[in-house]
This record gives sequence, C-alpha cells and structure tokens, in this order.
Amino acid sequence: MPSVWLLGVASSLSPFGMAILVPAMASIVVHFSAEYTQAQFVISAYLFGLAVAQPVSGYLCDRFGRRPVMLTGFAVFTLASLACALAESLPALVLWRFLQAAGVSVGTVASRAILRDTRSSEKTAEAMSYIAAAMGVAPVLAPMLGGLLDAGIGYRSIFIVSAVMGAMVFVGMFLRLSETLDGATARPDVIAWCKNYRVLLKSPQFVGNTLIFGFVQGAFFSFLAVGAPYFESAYGMDSRAFGFVWGVLAVVYVLGATLGAQLTATIGAGKTMTFGIWINVAAGLLLLLAGTGAQPAAWALLAPLALLMALAGITTPGALAGAVNHHPQIAGTASGLSSALGLVLGGTFTLVSGSLYAGSITPVVQLIGFACIAAAASWRLARVRLPVRSAS
Repeated sequence: MPSVWLLGVASSLSPFGMAILVPAMASIVVHFSAEYTQAQFVISAYLFGLAVAQPVSGYLCDRFGRRPVMLTGFAVFTLASLACALAESLPALVLWRFLQAAGVSVGTVASRAILRDTRSSEKTAEAMSYIAAAMGVAPVLAPMLGGLLDAGIGYRSIFIVSAVMGAMVFVGMFLRLSETLDGATARPDVIAWCKNYRVLLKSPQFVGNTLIFGFVQGAFFSFLAVGAPYFESAYGMDSRAFGFVWGVLAVVYVLGATLGAQLTATIGAGKTMTFGIWINVAAGLLLLLAGTGAQPAAWALLAPLALLMALAGITTPGALAGAVNHHPQIAGTASGLSSALGLVLGGTFTLVSGSLYAGSITPVVQLIGFACIAAAASWRLARVRLPVRSAS
C-alpha cells in the first residue's frame, strides 16, 4: 500500500499544478501576444477541469477500482503537461490545461477513497490531516518554484517539471498501490451512479460536511481574492511582501492540519471538529470586529486571519473525511462529488469578494464572518443522525 505521504503528494499535485503557473502569466501574455484577460483562461480552464472531472473520477473509482483510475489519471496529467510545454497557440494551451486538471483530479478523489477503504472512520480523519498538510504546502512552494523556472529557463519548463512530478507519482503508485476496493462491492453503472448521487444529496452528513469544506475554503478565498491590492493600498506592501505574508499563513495552515491529526488521534474526530468549528466562528467575529469601521492596523487583521488559517487546517480534513465516511461503499463517488461542490462553493466566494471590494476591507470581512457562521450551521447539519440508506 502507498504511504499516507505518497497519497499526500498525489493529492497536492492538484493545487500545485494550478499555483505553479501563476508567476508565469506575464510571460504567457508576451509569448502569445495576448491580452491578460485571454491568458487568464489557462487558470480558469484548470479550475473548470477539476470541477468537471472530480465527480467523474469518483464514479470511475467505484466502477473500475482505485488503482486503474489513479494510474490512468496521472498518465493523462503527465502527457497533458508535456503537451502544454509544446503548445504553439493559446487555445491549445487552454485545452491541454483542462486535460491536465482532469487527469490530476484523480489524486484527491482516489486518495480519499483509498483511505476510507483501508482505515476506520477515526483513522481516515487522522490520515486526512496529514494529506491536508501536504496540500497546504503545495500552494506555498509552487509559486516560488514557478517563478524561478520562468525567470531562469522560461515558462515551458514549468510544464516539464510538472510532467516529471506526474511521472514520479505514476511510478510510485504503480509499484506501491494494490487495489483497495472490495471485490464483493457492487460496481455501479451510470444509472446506479445517478441513484447514488440522490442518496448522497439526501444525506445530512454528506451535505453538511461538504458545505463545511466549501465555506471554510470560501473564508480564506475571500481574503486571497483582494488581499494583495488591499495590503498594497492600505499598508504599502508590495507583491513580494504580500507573498511572504501569504506564505506564513499557509505554513500556519499546515501547522493547524498537523495539530488536527494529533487532536483526532487523542480526543476523536467529532470533538476535534466541534472545537475547530466554534473557535473558527470566534476568529471570524474577531476579524469582523477588526475590519469594520476605520482602517485597522495590519496586525489586527493578520492575527485573526492566522487563527482562521490554523482552524481551516484543523477542520478541512475532518470535513473531507466526514463526506465519505457515512457511505463507504461509494466512497469514490462521495469523494468526487464533495470535492467538486466544495470547490465551486469556495470559488464563488472569490467572485463575490472581488465584486464587493472597492478599497475598503469591511465588506470582505463581513463575507468571511458569514462563511464562518455558515460553516458552524453546516456542522449542526452534519451531526444529524439518520439511518444509512443502501447505495448501489
């Protein structure tokens, strides 16, 4: 069996593949003589690819098994990365970026299903904390590496490195991953897949945990969308300094995920989630208080933001695990659907935050406060106990 850290690397390549290209956007604009708004499609195509492919990847995991889907996905990611490096037009690059995301989407989906196949509910939540820590490191390291590659060799080298990493994961999974899906488990066809979706969407545990994931992601996506321009205008902080600040916050997220794993092992997943959710609300209210009215001092925003990031590291793994724990026989389908819905919900906060921001941080912290309260309401929903319905 692959180690938790190998599964973590497989899962982290999804955010890594998106973030590593961000520093090279200016080079892409120049190379293809395009407008920045056109070049942005190489980012949005990747996000759209993840959102579309994750539910399909989940179904395929339940239909054909974890091993073939994982291997096929990373083969697609590796080949699409090479195709991105060779693309001679912006539309071609956008298309290959979509396929790159579709391939790597199996990492998070299959890893969660594999953990559920091989561990108890408590152990799944604990292992997910370490995977979340690995996923938290990826968006920190990726822009740094992408910037160095773009400046030193050129933007195409970014895709070569991505292909190499995809190939390494493929080889690791080929050597270490045996099939974990029970041979006696029913393999759903398309009709059963649709029925399973209905079962999941009627499950308060699945819906509640999925909403927690989306709202927690939405809280810091709201800040990320406007943080750079606000900190530059309010505190004279340039993009490099803000990048350092975001890096520190991402490290705090990783520390929170590590603490969450230890708390889960010590006091259990339920108590860990309850602790994280309610302290998250308190942190959101502190941020709301600091950001409402006159311009606050930088530390007054950064302190509750850091606390929010730590708590996101604690609660996200529990939510991800909780979405699949209640229906282990369709863990792949549950994993794919919850990831896609959470991604769409979290991404929506980015759009709303950008539309509300007009130089003042007040509407943004109000949006973050709403996300924190909504996550707490979702936790109440996730704790509803209903009989488990059978799924095909």
